[in-house]
Amino acid sequence: MRLAPAKFALALAVVVATVATAAAPGTQPVSPPAPATAHAPSVHDSPGYVPLADPDSAAERLGRMPNAPLVDMPFTGGARSLEALARAMSGAYHASSVDSMLNLCVTQDEFRVILWPEFPQSRPATGVRWDDAWVILFGRLNGGSVSSVRDMGGHVYSLVSVSKGTTVAYRNFKLHNNVTFIVRDDEGHVRTIDWIRSIAERKGRFKVYSMRD
Repeated sequence: MRLAPAKFALALAVVVATVATAAAPGTQPVSPPAPATAHAPSVHDSPGYVPLADPDSAAERLGRMPNAPLVDMPFTGGARSLEALARAMSGAYHASSVDSMLNLCVTQDEFRVILWPEFPQSRPATGVRWDDAWVILFGRLNGGSVSSVRDMGGHVYSLVSVSKGTTVAYRNFKLHNNVTFIVRDDEGHVRTIDWIRSIAERKGRFKVYSMRD
């Protein structure tokens, strides 16, 4: 069994932990310094140790691969705006169709060609492959589609509002993060669709990139 998907999860955990630590300066409690302890053995101390070459290490600081190539592949399917995507999702929920919901998400080829090469985790030094990352991403998309159709299915929805958090621009696409759709069902109840982590936009075409499963 290949262990690379676990390696990808570990890489993501390291990035998140690093960002969280850097985003909260000055939060350490003021207390006397701990007693000095013996230095733990490390492979870094071994004679002849040479650090792994990582010429693209700046990508971690930038949050993207600065030399990612331009690509020609378009997004297929999806919608022409965030509002249109919300209405298409509402149609999938009305039909209780997981397949229709998945058709609004990025595909394996779109991830491989358009998205993955721009993420810092794609650089060779991480040892992470695009197909390892896709296994985890598709698991979230599939799980999120199944659970959202289960929770929202069978009703007719009208869109009330759309809000989003940050938008991050890459060379070939944009990511709209923490998108929330407010809808009203056919019984007059207002529902919040807030389980979308990110929506990818490419040349005026919007598709779900990541969901909470």
